[in-house]
Amino acid sequence: MNHLRFMAARLTAPTLAAALCFNMFCASARAATVEVSETKMIVDHVVVSSGKPYAAVKQELESRLGRLDDHIRMLLKENKVDELHAALQKAAGSDGLVIHYIGVHGDWLALKGQRKNGTEYFTGNILTATEMTSVDMAAGLYAPLRIMVYENAQGGTSIEYDKPSTQLSQFHSAKIDVQGRSLDERLAKLCASVLQ
Repeated sequence: MNHLRFMAARLTAPTLAAALCFNMFCASARAATVEVSETKMIVDHVVVSSGKPYAAVKQELESRLGRLDDHIRMLLKENKVDELHAALQKAAGSDGLVIHYIGVHGDWLALKGQRKNGTEYFTGNILTATEMTSVDMAAGLYAPLRIMVYENAQGGTSIEYDKPSTQLSQFHSAKIDVQGRSLDERLAKLCASVLQ
């Protein structure tokens, strides 16, 4: 206690105030309760394959789907909601899906000495996502969706993904389930189209 009095005497008023605030923050942080829960769920995994060459599938997929680009992000930043809505509808096109990001997993295999043909697409639809996250923000974990496109052992191409409706069923929401089934249909249609 004498040590604390001695230290307090040596501290300037602003430094002392900062130290007291820090101590109060630490006390409040220690008092916070952290809760953890886990839910088991069954997810259907889909693999769609054909003899079509990887390069042709990749090219067709990328030419069919719009992109979540800087123009769209700027409309969001500037809060131009009507223009944003129109731009998102246009980008989604007839497939109702947009590429958000591309993961070049096959190229990263250069680190193991050999590149392979394999690309992951983070794809989805912002308008669909907001229908889900407005009901339950945690549904954003599955937006955008992930699909893996790669050259398979037979020299053709495979597309793999987890079926959206089975991922989203954990939220027990009829509104989210409708969107999940719609995404199932869009992905199935897209795979069939680009692999033919």
